[in-house]
Amino acid sequence: MLRRSLLPFLALCLLVACTTIPSPPGESRSLHILLTNDDGYGSVGIETLKEALRGAGHRVTVVAPKGNRSGSSASITFGAIRVVEEAAGEYSADGTPATCALLGLSAMADPAAPFDLLVSGTNAGANAGSATGISGTVGATTAAVGLGGIPALAVSANEVAKEGEPGHRKHFEASAALAVEVVDRLVRTAGDGPLLPPGTRLNLNVPGIPWSEVKGVRFAVQGTRAQFGLGFEEKAPGVYAPAFRAPAAGDDVEDSDAAALSDGFATIVLLDADYTAPARQRSAIEARLGDLR
Repeated sequence: MLRRSLLPFLALCLLVACTTIPSPPGESRSLHILLTNDDGYGSVGIETLKEALRGAGHRVTVVAPKGNRSGSSASITFGAIRVVEEAAGEYSADGTPATCALLGLSAMADPAAPFDLLVSGTNAGANAGSATGISGTVGATTAAVGLGGIPALAVSANEVAKEGEPGHRKHFEASAALAVEVVDRLVRTAGDGPLLPPGTRLNLNVPGIPWSEVKGVRFAVQGTRAQFGLGFEEKAPGVYAPAFRAPAAGDDVEDSDAAALSDGFATIVLLDADYTAPARQRSAIEARLGDLR
C-alpha cells in the first residue's frame, strides 16, 4: 500500500519533467546491487539492465530464476534448489524471483561489501494496477524489503516489438537507462541517509511505445484496474491452460499507474510492505464485526 505521506519525499528525490532525469548536485557513489527478474536468467530484460548498471559503475551480482517464473508473486521455493554459477558473480537457480532475492541476500552476500539495493527486471510486460500483486518481478522486491531488509526497485516495460525484431532490444536498453537514472538520483539525494524510507520499494513501468513518443515520467499510485483478463480454458479432458482476455472496462483510482501508462507516460510508484487497509475502511469493518470474543 502506498503511503501518501511519502510522496513528498519521493517527489524531492525524483523530480522528473521528461524521460531523462537531470542529475542534481551531490556526490554519486557505486552501489553493490543484487539483480534478479522473473523472465529467467539470460533474458533480454535482465541482460540490458545488468549492462546498464555495470556501465554506470555499479557492482552487480546476478541471482535469477533458471527459467520463466512470471506470475509467481512473492512465493518462496521451500526445499533444496539447484544453483549454477553461469559466470563470475552470476547465478541461475531453480527457484522463484523472491527465492532468488533471499538466496542472493544470504548465501551470495559479501561481508566486505554488503548489498545496497535489489533491482528486479526488466520484465517483459508492465506490472501495474492489479497485476502488481501477482508479479514475480515485484514479488522479489517484496521479499527484499520485507525479509531482506534492503530497498528495492522493480523495472518493467511493455514491449514495442517481438523478440528478435528491430527495436525490441533497443526499447529494453532505453528502459534500463531510465532505471539507472532513477538509481543515480536516489544515490545523489540520499546523503548519509537511506536510499529509500525503510520498508519501501519503487515500481517503475515503461509504456510499449517508441521511446521518442514517451511523454515523460509520472509519479502515481497503484491502480486497481486490471490491465488484462486471465482465466483458464480446458484444452483437453482434464487439462486446463491460462487464457488471456481483454480487461473489463471500468474506472480506476485517481493518479493510477495503469491510466498514466495508457496515456503514454512511464510511471513510478512508491510501494511499502504494509498490507493494512486504510483507516476508514478498517474502522467500518471493525464496527461491523463488533466485539468478537
